[in-house]
Amino acid sequence: MISDADAIRRLQETIPRVDPHLVLDVGAVRYLTEPYPGVEYGLRLGDAGALLFVSETDLTAPDWQPRLLKRLEAAKRYLEGFPQANSSRVRST
Repeated sequence: MISDADAIRRLQETIPRVDPHLVLDVGAVRYLTEPYPGVEYGLRLGDAGALLFVSETDLTAPDWQPRLLKRLEAAKRYLEGFPQANSSRVRST
């Protein structure tokens, strides 16, 4: 089981590599065991936000960095679909 502190550290380390405008909601980070083990976390882009999930494997596998990067890139694309994502920033291309 990954601790909330380790999950936060790994998310905070990886998020700026995807987009410096992405913001982790640290208060929304929590470990879940059901239906799958992993971490629930809040992510914001501009005024758009979502509560997301990443599997424990994606955070703890030896290749966790590229796995987490891939998940966060997908989360960014998802958030970019909301008009609020652009309300306080210029959309990246």
